[in-house]
Amino acid sequence: MACTVRLVVLILFALPHQGFAQIPVTGLDSIRAEELRVKLFHFASDQFRGRGNGTPELDEAARYIAGIFEENGLKPIAPEGYYQDFRVERLSLGEANTLELEGGSSTTLKLARDFIPFSGSSDGEVVGPMIFAGYGIRTPALDYDDLAAIDVTGHVVVVLDGHPGADDRNSPFNLRSGDISGIRTKARNVEQAGGIGLIVVQGPLDRNATSIGNLADSLKPGLSPRRSTIDLAHGLNSPGIPVVIVSRSAGPRVVPGLESMQRSINRRLVPQFSRLSAEAILRVELRRDTYTAHNVIGWIEGSDSELREEVIVVGAHYDHDGEENGTIWYGADDDGSGTTALMELAEAFSGEGQRPARSILLAAWAGEEKGMLGSRHYVRNPVLPLENTVAMFQMDMIGRNEDHRANRGIGVPAERAFDNGNTLNLVGSVFSSDMRRIVSEANAEVGLELRFRYDYRGDDLIKRSDSWSFLSGGIPSLLLFAGFHGDYHRPSDTADKINYPKLEKVVKLVYQSLMDLGNRSVRPLFANPSSQQRGPDR
Repeated sequence: MACTVRLVVLILFALPHQGFAQIPVTGLDSIRAEELRVKLFHFASDQFRGRGNGTPELDEAARYIAGIFEENGLKPIAPEGYYQDFRVERLSLGEANTLELEGGSSTTLKLARDFIPFSGSSDGEVVGPMIFAGYGIRTPALDYDDLAAIDVTGHVVVVLDGHPGADDRNSPFNLRSGDISGIRTKARNVEQAGGIGLIVVQGPLDRNATSIGNLADSLKPGLSPRRSTIDLAHGLNSPGIPVVIVSRSAGPRVVPGLESMQRSINRRLVPQFSRLSAEAILRVELRRDTYTAHNVIGWIEGSDSELREEVIVVGAHYDHDGEENGTIWYGADDDGSGTTALMELAEAFSGEGQRPARSILLAAWAGEEKGMLGSRHYVRNPVLPLENTVAMFQMDMIGRNEDHRANRGIGVPAERAFDNGNTLNLVGSVFSSDMRRIVSEANAEVGLELRFRYDYRGDDLIKRSDSWSFLSGGIPSLLLFAGFHGDYHRPSDTADKINYPKLEKVVKLVYQSLMDLGNRSVRPLFANPSSQQRGPDR
């Protein structure tokens, strides 16, 4: 397979770099399956070696995307021209990581088996009495506050991972604006309430939590890009207290009666706290190898003198898993397909008369595979004001036919590729019926079979791509996703397996949606969904 990819790329790369950008066609007609094929065979070739985070090849891919933006006349408005730089760190364990419980039933938990430092933790040592505070969540919209009834000042606070009702798809906690249940948010909640440290326990009812062993393996030094833990550099948005994660099996040693407590909270959705008899001695030390990553951003100025101040963001992530032991994870679908679509849109909007009234921002994100780092940085540091950001479209894995086994645990039926040659999932429409209507109307000109589902699935798909960074900021956003398949995150995700006619239709759907939304006088509304507002996924 790799030899075939290299041969095609060598032939195609002999063409002029600007290639199809010179063909005198504009707008919708410029979006062609064969152009997408050429771009994607190049982008998912050996030259970029899987575009691993922190590699020279990812920087080379960024330059390639910026070159396409420049050739098609997109304006460089990021702080570094077409690049929005941000600092990230590759993390590994230091020597001083301990968790000891003294008093009552004293115990020492074992690093990498019973507990592991959280990647966003501060370094340091704290000693103090422990208090259990439910899930550590504060959300005024649900009138729920785990920290309201207790004083945690000077305490090491113990909380459950996740949120109440995680296994109940009707739970009001399953879809909320903002990441109310993330460990980083919980740590800030505890710190603001006066807590000196945080222990997050993987509760006995949790099914989707990553094991402590796997988390520990990703904190070993010298790992490949696909295995290493990489996070935004520790800074103003990071908690200032040490934070560790404790395994399900070790949880009852920290909080006696943990399972019954979790069941009670989940059933009644009522905060619960308990003063624990032990005192915690908690030490965290993480080694941080810091480097610069780049979002690649190009601006298409709107045609209306007033509406051009508003912007629609279109994103795709250009990173993937890189190379390990001579094997390349090509990432043709994930997310070479979305990045190639982004470059094709740059060409489609380059012609005269092709600009809608509102402006469009094309953004290729770095670091999505490591926790949506690039889009998270952008939302915290937008190059255009978020209050002027009307909507966001994220294209992630839009080139294949959905093909996977049934997963009854999360309510996903079996899918077969031969049934899905013309299907596309749109995730996030529960936050905006306007966005659903706009895309559905645009699809009348394209003819895809649209599926508005996966919003409420137990694997949290809606929170696993860059559109979630924008939804968390209250911006109507849709994830365009053709579906999982057997090559997902495998070296076999190669450019020869893409359904290029389908990819062309998806890009045309985005183009039509942008033209429609870009010319509407009214912005799409954002709705914060609750269990009472929703219907079944379909």
